[in-house]
Amino acid sequence: MITLTPTIIMMLAASVVFQVIGLSLMPLTKGVTQLVPSVACGLAFLAGLGLMARLLNSGINLGILLPFMAAVVPLCAITVGILFYGESASFIKLSLLVSACLVIGFASSIS
Repeated sequence: MITLTPTIIMMLAASVVFQVIGLSLMPLTKGVTQLVPSVACGLAFLAGLGLMARLLNSGINLGILLPFMAAVVPLCAITVGILFYGESASFIKLSLLVSACLVIGFASSIS
């Protein structure tokens, strides 16, 4: 089991932030037809995935990192969509999302 040092926690948080930035920029790319948002989106994803690779290299198990990211990144991206893009925040939508995250967390804990 890896020890969660402040460096590991910061790399994990930064990876989530970069991936959420990439997802947030996707609508601005207009189908990858706008140069600046498209390049920024690609760079954000590259940074986020690069940090994930560094985390794996530091000893975090893929079976823990990937389910964590699969739960946290969509939650953050949906929050950005609600706050900045005017998407609806229905109870059913949020309940299904949280339920899916719980299932991902449970599935990753099974050995």
